[in-house]
Amino acid sequence: MFRKLRRKLTFINVLVTALLLLVFVIGTFVIMQEQLFNQSQQLMQIVASEAGSGTVINTKAHNKHLTKYFYLKTDAVGKITENSSDLPLAIDQLDPLVYEAFHRPNPKGEVDFQDETYSYFRVPLKQSPGFVISFVDLHQDREIMGNLLIALTIGGLICLILAYYGSRFMADRAMAPIKKSWQRQQDFVADASHELRTPLTVVQLNLELMKGNPEETVASQSKWLDYSLLETERMSKLVGDLLFLARADSQQQTLEITQFSLDTALHEVIESFKPLTETSGILLESSMTSEITFMGDAFRIKQLLIILIDNAIKYTPSGGQVTVGLQNRDASVEITVSDNGEGIEPEHLAKIFERFYRVDKARSQQKEGTGLGLAIAEWIIQSHHGQVKVSSSLGEGTTFVISLPHQNK
Repeated sequence: MFRKLRRKLTFINVLVTALLLLVFVIGTFVIMQEQLFNQSQQLMQIVASEAGSGTVINTKAHNKHLTKYFYLKTDAVGKITENSSDLPLAIDQLDPLVYEAFHRPNPKGEVDFQDETYSYFRVPLKQSPGFVISFVDLHQDREIMGNLLIALTIGGLICLILAYYGSRFMADRAMAPIKKSWQRQQDFVADASHELRTPLTVVQLNLELMKGNPEETVASQSKWLDYSLLETERMSKLVGDLLFLARADSQQQTLEITQFSLDTALHEVIESFKPLTETSGILLESSMTSEITFMGDAFRIKQLLIILIDNAIKYTPSGGQVTVGLQNRDASVEITVSDNGEGIEPEHLAKIFERFYRVDKARSQQKEGTGLGLAIAEWIIQSHHGQVKVSSSLGEGTTFVISLPHQNK
């Protein structure tokens, strides 16, 4: 699929480049041809005008660029009476050329003569009856234009070849994030399917056990119902988290910005975890600056705090400690959540915010959770234009430092 898409992108780029080069070559050729034609016409008018007034003796002054200009004077019936000194042929051989130019109704144009093409310009004589006809041999002009066309064509083909390899390179660069996104999507779907399959399997087994004992009462099989309810709640949370991230990816998840007391929100979250930490034998402490007013989404900020504190408690053994800090900086507020639990290996730190990423999958399956918490936390931080830094030492603990800038209404 990606190879076909790369070929398509390369073909489109080369096609666009080829069309632009074609326009450039044709435009350049037409402009140069028009300029040469206009120059020839102007010089023929000058030669004819000077010859008609009797001020030109020869046309050497006008033959600097190898283009052959000459003129001939005729009487009223077209007989040659005078000519310039640098004729391309003998005077008697030019009679057919003069005859063509003299008898044509148009005073200017082109005449084919002896395998050559001449452009002519005819004007009446001022002092006597008759005409002066100036000629220019177009062989040199056409040779110049032919060489120009060859040069433009060769240059265009070289540019087209370079464009092909350049387009392939750019297509590969453009495909890299697409491949990465596709792979992440595939992994995401596979992980989501796996996470959903587990609770569905448990619910199915419990229901099959209950169905296999139809004589039993509901009360006697309550443990199977409790297991099913627990897995259903877990599955519901997983679906909710997936829906949240899907809306976030499609820019449909928005924030409700209000002014609220950040220290009060943090205190409420910490108090909600006190029963859990007391039963787990974990010390939960806080250190915060009082009365911090913050502009943001109060619900999402609380959700962020719950995710970080819950993770810290989850990976801290009994007898450990979790510390939550809040400080007011000049342009931002800083939230710190640290623990002295298991810690994270350095190679995993950059990936812990990826969806369903497990530092140790075998060990993580023993912990309750969907594997999407830190991905949601990262979105909340970024949506508030904040930053997060994580430091950890294996066996010593982990520290999350979140910096959220103050925002005006």
